[in-house]
Amino acid sequence: MKSSNKLILGLALGLTVVLGIMMTAFSLPAVKSGINNVPIGVVAQNDATYEKLAKPLSDKGFKVTQYDSEKDVKSAIKERKIYGAFEMSATGDLSLYQATAASAAVAQGLNQIGQGVVTQQKAAAKAQLAPMMAQANDVNTLKALNQKSAAIDAKTLKVVELRAFPKDDPKGTGLAAGALPIALGGWIGAVAIANVIKGKKQKFFAALAFAFVGGLGLVGVIQFGVGTFDGNYWLTSLGAMVGIAATAFFVLGILEVMGNGGLIIAAIMLILLGNPLSGLSSAPEMLPKGWGFFGQLLPPGATGTLLRDIAFFDGNAIALPLTVLLSYVAVGLILFAIGKKSTIVVSETTTD
Repeated sequence: MKSSNKLILGLALGLTVVLGIMMTAFSLPAVKSGINNVPIGVVAQNDATYEKLAKPLSDKGFKVTQYDSEKDVKSAIKERKIYGAFEMSATGDLSLYQATAASAAVAQGLNQIGQGVVTQQKAAAKAQLAPMMAQANDVNTLKALNQKSAAIDAKTLKVVELRAFPKDDPKGTGLAAGALPIALGGWIGAVAIANVIKGKKQKFFAALAFAFVGGLGLVGVIQFGVGTFDGNYWLTSLGAMVGIAATAFFVLGILEVMGNGGLIIAAIMLILLGNPLSGLSSAPEMLPKGWGFFGQLLPPGATGTLLRDIAFFDGNAIALPLTVLLSYVAVGLILFAIGKKSTIVVSETTTD
């Protein structure tokens, strides 16, 4: 039997929608990424100093919070409340507190801003010094002014690194590149289990085994092969196991309920949307407004954030990603339990 024109048209329109979603998900973050309420801090003992630093940062799109001491901002950064912080001393020296492991892109941006502030300070100081040097008419005065000018030239941004990536992968490229394997790996694993393993109980245990072994393998490659992680291997692997289980059980569940149609939905959620919106290559707050948070509600983004928080920040701020992933596990298991399909139904067509 030949396929009807209605089916052909419907398929073409459906594939066009998928293509549009793919282009939007991959191109919009690349084009519209920037500073979208990225949380940072400013150490200031008085409102005047705070406003001097905070206003230009807020104008650039940062969400700025005032802190009273260096100790407070260090704690906030390690607890994943902020990405970094600036402090200006009484003498005008600028310090930047950062954790590159939280986001290499944000750290780079803060460094550039800090360097720009120091450059402006130097230019302003030199402008004040220039008339004095021009009017100096004795050797001692000129010598003192030259020394002051040299001190201005030597002024630099003081960077305090609180948590860096390991030296083998200083920019965290391995974690950023892991978004696609995290998204695609769980999807492929679930599809393979659905096709190869017979019986619901057997599929359940196969998915558990895949999550266990896959978590160990994924973190093993990232930590010992690429060198991106340097935290506790077993705890980080446990986080990866939860992420893989979330993906695998969700895909298995939706396949049991919808069959082949579930594959398309799972692929859109996990790969076409989950991969580019994971925020692993920058930060969720650097994606277009709303998209970054949405990406954290999908397994790839939640898994990446969970791994980052466990590997580099002692498990701080894992509540949201862990809740998201466990929710996918729960929903997947419910769908898997109520679903009636034991295998993926493959449509066969014949031609006359």
